[in-house]
Parts: sequence; structure tokens; C-alpha cells
Amino acid sequence: MADYTAEELIAVIDDLTDARLTHYIRIRAVQPMISAQGTRFREVDRARVELLCNLSDCYGLDDDALSLVMSLLDEMHGLRGEVQALMQALAREPDDARRRISARIREVRTPDASPDRH
Repeated sequence: MADYTAEELIAVIDDLTDARLTHYIRIRAVQPMISAQGTRFREVDRARVELLCNLSDCYGLDDDALSLVMSLLDEMHGLRGEVQALMQALAREPDDARRRISARIREVRTPDASPDRH
């Protein structure tokens, strides 16, 4: 997995400047790793910074909006991981358990169709 110094990150992202990167760190939109080798940015940080630059440049989002969008994306990513784990756990259950759970999910998603409600 690649990691970058601030200078390397600035070199690979066209619209990134030192001041802009410092600003994104200050507003906590990106949080680099601090190691014995100094401040390092992971590949995920590179993607975040590229997105931050695009959101700022293309949509003119201010700091509050950038923080909100990144927070929502982080939450969505976490939920995606939870759903994947749930699906993997469900796949390990016997067929009858999977059928019962699928039926319950349909009931919850469409409460008017639930046989328990009539």
C-alpha cells in the first residue's frame, strides 16, 4: 500500500497546494498518519484530498459543507462495511434461517403486507 509525504501528495494531485493541504488538515477533512518518518498520507488520504479539491473547485463548497460531505461519506462507508459483514454472516446460516430472515426483512420494508398486521 502506497503512502506519501506532503510533498509527494502535492506533486500527484494537480490542484493541491501546500496551503490547501494544510487547510484540509486544519479543518480535519483529512487526517494523516504521524510516524517516526514524519507525516504520511495513505492512498485513502490521496482519494479524500482529490475529492476535497474537486468539491471545492467544481461546487464551491465551503469548509462546513466539505466537513459535512466527508462525514456523510465516512458514515456511508462504515455502514457499507456493516452491511457486507451482515450479508457474509447471513450466507453462513442454514437455508431455513435465511428464508425466515428474508421474509422478516420484506415485512419490515413493507409493513402493510405483513401477515401479522391483518
